[in-house]
Amino acid sequence: MKGKSAVAKGKRFEDFIAKEIEAEGLGQARREIGSGSGLRKGDIYANLPFLIEAKNQKNIQWWQSIDQAKDQARIGNWDSQKWALVVRDPRTPETNPGCYAVIDMWQFLKLLKKNSEPLTKEPDKQFKYDLENLENAIKRVKKRIRPEV
Repeated sequence: MKGKSAVAKGKRFEDFIAKEIEAEGLGQARREIGSGSGLRKGDIYANLPFLIEAKNQKNIQWWQSIDQAKDQARIGNWDSQKWALVVRDPRTPETNPGCYAVIDMWQFLKLLKKNSEPLTKEPDKQFKYDLENLENAIKRVKKRIRPEV
Protein backbone atom coordinates (compact mmCIF):
# COMPACT_ATOMS: atom_id res chain seq x y z
CA MET A 1 0.00 0.00 0.00
CA LYS A 2 1.31 3.42 -0.94
CA GLY A 3 1.76 6.15 1.62
CA LYS A 4 -0.11 9.46 1.36
CA SER A 5 2.94 11.32 0.10
CA ALA A 6 3.51 8.76 -2.70
CA VAL A 7 -0.14 9.03 -3.76
CA ALA A 8 0.08 12.84 -3.73
CA LYS A 9 3.28 12.69 -5.79
CA GLY A 10 1.51 10.52 -8.38
CA LYS A 11 -1.49 12.88 -8.50
CA ARG A 12 0.79 15.89 -9.05
CA PHE A 13 2.43 14.12 -11.99
CA GLU A 14 -0.96 13.17 -13.47
CA ASP A 15 -2.09 16.82 -13.15
CA PHE A 16 1.15 17.89 -14.85
CA ILE A 17 0.57 15.51 -17.79
CA ALA A 18 -3.04 16.68 -18.22
CA LYS A 19 -1.93 20.32 -18.17
CA GLU A 20 0.74 19.65 -20.81
CA ILE A 21 -1.72 17.83 -23.10
CA GLU A 22 -4.00 20.88 -22.96
CA ALA A 23 -1.07 23.28 -23.44
CA GLU A 24 -0.14 21.45 -26.66
CA GLY A 25 -3.64 22.10 -27.99
CA LEU A 26 -4.72 18.45 -27.93
CA GLY A 27 -8.05 19.15 -26.20
CA GLN A 28 -9.19 18.83 -22.64
CA ALA A 29 -7.43 16.44 -20.31
CA ARG A 30 -7.72 15.66 -16.61
CA ARG A 31 -6.69 13.16 -13.99
CA GLU A 32 -8.96 10.17 -13.88
CA ILE A 33 -10.46 10.04 -10.39
CA GLY A 34 -9.37 6.82 -8.70
CA SER A 35 -6.57 6.34 -11.26
CA GLY A 36 -8.61 4.12 -13.52
CA SER A 37 -10.13 1.97 -10.78
CA GLY A 38 -13.63 2.93 -11.94
CA LEU A 39 -15.40 2.55 -15.26
CA ARG A 40 -12.81 4.60 -17.14
CA LYS A 41 -9.34 3.15 -17.19
CA GLY A 42 -5.95 4.82 -17.31
CA ASP A 43 -4.62 7.69 -15.23
CA ILE A 44 -5.46 10.54 -17.61
CA TYR A 45 -8.77 11.21 -19.31
CA ALA A 46 -8.17 12.88 -22.68
CA ASN A 47 -9.50 12.79 -26.21
CA LEU A 48 -6.44 10.97 -27.51
CA PRO A 49 -6.17 7.63 -29.29
CA PHE A 50 -3.94 6.24 -26.50
CA LEU A 51 -4.77 5.23 -22.96
CA ILE A 52 -2.29 6.98 -20.66
CA GLU A 53 -0.75 5.34 -17.63
CA ALA A 54 1.49 7.62 -15.55
CA LYS A 55 4.35 6.59 -13.28
CA ASN A 56 6.22 8.90 -10.92
CA GLN A 57 8.44 6.42 -9.11
CA LYS A 58 12.10 6.34 -8.26
CA ASN A 59 12.49 2.71 -9.35
CA ILE A 60 10.08 1.75 -12.10
CA GLN A 61 9.09 -1.85 -12.57
CA TRP A 62 9.08 -1.56 -16.38
CA TRP A 63 7.46 -4.85 -17.39
CA GLN A 64 4.84 -4.66 -14.65
CA SER A 65 4.02 -1.06 -15.62
CA ILE A 66 3.77 -1.93 -19.33
CA ASP A 67 1.52 -4.90 -18.51
CA GLN A 68 -0.66 -2.62 -16.37
CA ALA A 69 -1.01 -0.11 -19.22
CA LYS A 70 -1.86 -2.87 -21.71
CA ASP A 71 -4.41 -4.43 -19.33
CA GLN A 72 -6.02 -1.05 -18.66
CA ALA A 73 -6.29 -0.45 -22.42
CA ARG A 74 -7.84 -3.88 -22.99
CA ILE A 75 -10.30 -3.62 -20.08
CA GLY A 76 -11.26 -0.02 -20.83
CA ASN A 77 -12.59 -0.87 -24.32
CA TRP A 78 -9.55 0.70 -25.93
CA ASP A 79 -7.50 -0.92 -28.61
CA SER A 80 -5.23 -3.06 -26.44
CA GLN A 81 -2.22 -1.93 -28.50
CA LYS A 82 -2.92 1.81 -28.02
CA TRP A 83 -1.46 2.52 -24.61
CA ALA A 84 1.21 4.94 -23.48
CA LEU A 85 3.26 4.64 -20.32
CA VAL A 86 4.42 8.13 -19.31
CA VAL A 87 7.22 8.21 -16.75
CA ARG A 88 9.00 11.01 -14.92
CA ASP A 89 12.77 10.93 -14.69
CA PRO A 90 13.35 10.92 -10.92
CA ARG A 91 16.65 12.76 -11.44
CA THR A 92 14.74 15.86 -12.58
CA PRO A 93 12.75 18.26 -10.39
CA GLU A 94 8.99 17.79 -10.14
CA THR A 95 8.49 21.42 -11.12
CA ASN A 96 10.24 20.89 -14.48
CA PRO A 97 10.34 17.13 -14.97
CA GLY A 98 11.96 15.13 -17.69
CA CYS A 99 9.17 12.94 -19.04
CA TYR A 100 9.26 9.99 -21.39
CA ALA A 101 6.54 8.00 -23.11
CA VAL A 102 6.78 4.30 -23.88
CA ILE A 103 4.47 2.86 -26.55
CA ASP A 104 4.19 -0.32 -28.58
CA MET A 105 6.85 -0.30 -31.34
CA TRP A 106 4.31 -1.02 -34.10
CA GLN A 107 2.16 1.89 -32.92
CA PHE A 108 5.30 4.05 -33.01
CA LEU A 109 5.99 2.97 -36.61
CA LYS A 110 2.36 3.75 -37.57
CA LEU A 111 2.73 7.25 -36.10
CA LEU A 112 5.94 7.77 -38.08
CA LYS A 113 4.31 6.52 -41.28
CA LYS A 114 1.24 8.70 -40.77
CA ASN A 115 3.46 11.73 -40.15
CA SER A 116 5.47 11.11 -43.33
CA GLU A 117 2.46 10.72 -45.66
CA PRO A 118 1.35 13.82 -47.57
CA LEU A 119 -2.12 15.14 -46.77
CA THR A 120 -3.14 14.61 -50.37
CA LYS A 121 -1.23 12.19 -52.52
CA GLU A 122 -2.15 13.68 -55.91
CA PRO A 123 -4.84 16.24 -56.62
CA ASP A 124 -7.66 14.51 -58.43
CA LYS A 125 -9.78 16.20 -61.10
CA GLN A 126 -12.53 17.21 -58.66
CA PHE A 127 -10.02 18.73 -56.24
CA LYS A 128 -8.36 20.65 -59.10
CA TYR A 129 -11.79 21.91 -60.24
CA ASP A 130 -12.65 23.00 -56.67
CA LEU A 131 -9.35 24.89 -56.37
CA GLU A 132 -9.96 26.68 -59.68
CA ASN A 133 -13.47 27.65 -58.55
CA LEU A 134 -12.06 28.95 -55.28
CA GLU A 135 -9.45 30.99 -57.14
CA ASN A 136 -12.14 32.51 -59.39
CA ALA A 137 -14.36 33.28 -56.38
CA ILE A 138 -11.45 35.07 -54.67
CA LYS A 139 -10.88 37.16 -57.81
CA ARG A 140 -14.58 38.16 -57.87
CA VAL A 141 -14.51 39.15 -54.21
CA LYS A 142 -11.37 41.22 -54.72
CA LYS A 143 -13.04 43.09 -57.62
CA ARG A 144 -16.03 43.91 -55.40
CA ILE A 145 -13.83 45.14 -52.59
CA ARG A 146 -11.50 47.20 -54.81
CA PRO A 147 -13.07 47.88 -58.19
CA GLU A 148 -10.47 48.99 -60.66
CA VAL A 149 -10.78 52.64 -61.71
